[in-house]
Amino acid sequence: RFGLWGLPDDLKSLFQFAYDKGVRIHSNSWGGGDAGAYDNQCRQVDQFVWDHKDLCLLFAAGNDGSDTDGDGKINPGSVSSPGTSKNCITVGACENNRADFNSQTYGRWWPQDFPAAPVKADPMANNPDQIVAFSSRGPTLDGRCKPDVVAPGTFVLSTRSTQLASNNFAWAAFPASSKYFHMGGTSMATPLTAGAVGLVREFLRKKKGIASPTAALLKATLVAGATRLSGQAPTTGSVCDNNQGFGRVNLDAVLSPVAPVRAKFTEVTPGLATGASWSQTIKVTASGSGLRIVLAYSDFPGSNLVNNLNLIVTSPTGKRFVGNQRTSGAAALDTRNNVEVVQENAAAAGDWNVRVVGSSIPKGPQDFAIVALGRVQ
Repeated sequence: RFGLWGLPDDLKSLFQFAYDKGVRIHSNSWGGGDAGAYDNQCRQVDQFVWDHKDLCLLFAAGNDGSDTDGDGKINPGSVSSPGTSKNCITVGACENNRADFNSQTYGRWWPQDFPAAPVKADPMANNPDQIVAFSSRGPTLDGRCKPDVVAPGTFVLSTRSTQLASNNFAWAAFPASSKYFHMGGTSMATPLTAGAVGLVREFLRKKKGIASPTAALLKATLVAGATRLSGQAPTTGSVCDNNQGFGRVNLDAVLSPVAPVRAKFTEVTPGLATGASWSQTIKVTASGSGLRIVLAYSDFPGSNLVNNLNLIVTSPTGKRFVGNQRTSGAAALDTRNNVEVVQENAAAAGDWNVRVVGSSIPKGPQDFAIVALGRVQ
């Protein structure tokens, strides 16, 4: 019933126009196509970021989450293109916190999509720690984790066009002014996240002296600060899942952490070839504190991971952690995702070795970004 008109066949012209005007953060609340698929639009997105490493593209994950089989659980695999790209930031939605709308439930609005408890009677904006039921889920068809992060996406207060019909108030009117109304969807969560990325970029430029932060560094910073939402079974203890990605956007956690916690930001270019490695020693100043290390890179376009970097972190006591694994000592390296996280909630004091290995780089060299967050020097 609906269509988005005016998109060029080659998205390069869309992005190039903005890039030539100085744009370095590009927010996109549109998408569609086959669930989980890596299509030609995804290839164009990844190609443009590969060629323009400092352009950060954001895409909405989609609003196709549903429980059509009636088992009370949201079905996986609904995220759609271009949100299935590797080099963008894909944004899902968590709930807002607006008690005025507690009577508005998922089952009341979409009875066919949410026919069973507990989702059916669940208010849509009463729990910021809950993923919105309709927020599209991963994984992609090639097994990558999506979305990357989530942000509020229900009953978000937004500007209202003066060209709308007088009786059109979207999700809900805003009584204080007809210039605003409430909207929802991952299309609302995405521009909120784009604004957050703008603050990240400003911070890196003005506070850290990084004149032109790469899209990989912006993504790594956003992921480093993300707050894991509790109670999102079956993912307790994991660093990433296909409901919330790496968690809800939280800029304070990484841009203004409570001392003595601090963040370290590193970009490595021209990067690694196959078999090469890079390492950095990070000193943790006190035992028992959390340590979070994020690797992100913009991969060569392709329906699977083309250039595979792996994050390997070794503690002062010799414990070995690898990216996107729940526990230390895990042997399996991540061969699917171009964002990897090591999280240790009770890090030992001393020197930690952070190593990035070019496991397979057919289209290298592959540059990357590292963000470390904790009681680090």
